[in-house]
Amino acid sequence: MRVIKIRLNEQEETFFQSYAELIRQPLSTLMKQALTEKIEDYLDLEAGSEALKNLSGQSVSLQDMMKAEDL
Repeated sequence: MRVIKIRLNEQEETFFQSYAELIRQPLSTLMKQALTEKIEDYLDLEAGSEALKNLSGQSVSLQDMMKAEDL
C-alpha cells in the first residue's frame, strides 16, 4: 500500500485527530471515506445535471406510468 503525505497545520491536525479519536476510527480511514463521499457527490451532481439537460419537458402521471409498465 502506498503512503501519501498530507500537510496539516497544528490546528487542523488537532481538530481531525480529535474527531478520529471520538469515533474510534483511524484518521486515514476517515480521510479516505471523506474523499470518496466527495467524489460520489460530484459524480451524482454531474449525472443529475446531464439528466436535466435531456428532459423532454413532458410529465407522466403515476397511473399512466404504471399502465405503461403493466403494473
